[in-house]
Amino acid sequence: MQRLISILLGVVVLLATVPCLLAGEIIDGVAATVDRKPILRSDWDEDVRFEAFMHQKRLADVSESERVAALQRLIDRRLLDAQMADQGALRPSDKELNADVAKLRKQFAGASDDARWQALLSSYGLTEARLAAHLQEQVRVMNFIDVQLRPNVRIQDAEVQAYYQKQLLADLQQAGARPVSFAEIEPKIRELLVQQRMDEMLDAWLHNLRQQSHVQTLVPLPSLNAGLRQAPANGGK
Repeated sequence: MQRLISILLGVVVLLATVPCLLAGEIIDGVAATVDRKPILRSDWDEDVRFEAFMHQKRLADVSESERVAALQRLIDRRLLDAQMADQGALRPSDKELNADVAKLRKQFAGASDDARWQALLSSYGLTEARLAAHLQEQVRVMNFIDVQLRPNVRIQDAEVQAYYQKQLLADLQQAGARPVSFAEIEPKIRELLVQQRMDEMLDAWLHNLRQQSHVQTLVPLPSLNAGLRQAPANGGK
């Protein structure tokens, strides 16, 4: 599921002008294009800051390789966006979104105090409205990927049994935890295997979308074109 979560954190925010993390000054421009549609540097920066916030990581500790990976995820997000016919239908309701924000606040020390919560968001260059927008996008994309890929996944009973016998029991024994019956854990193992299969399918799907699209990176980062997802040189088709 890590691969899926990784891509869901690459949220696109259009036309926002924000402080550049590396330069510390207001700079905007095109970082990449997907079928000639731009991804702005400000989009990229806000995504990096949102991702750091979600991982409770200081902005000063964000590495260049993490920024590069964030841009790759933004590109992947744009490719997926182009595949969505009815984007609004997959968004969560306001009630669901408010519940997600409330759940998130509980993960941060002192965030139950409104003033401290607002100060925390501000330290990442975020507002509550921007945070909600990011979370809404996460759910929308998760729903889209689930609708597109889950129906194509088939997990055999033998695969579930093999994971239980060869992986789970060994892990529990090594951790000194009590063993659990197959009947008790079977649904969770099956879902885990479904998610793993979906991750593999998502990688293949994104690779094909990159091959079929015109993707170009326009920032001077040599590692950007090193092929995090086996992209061609210069991000070209």
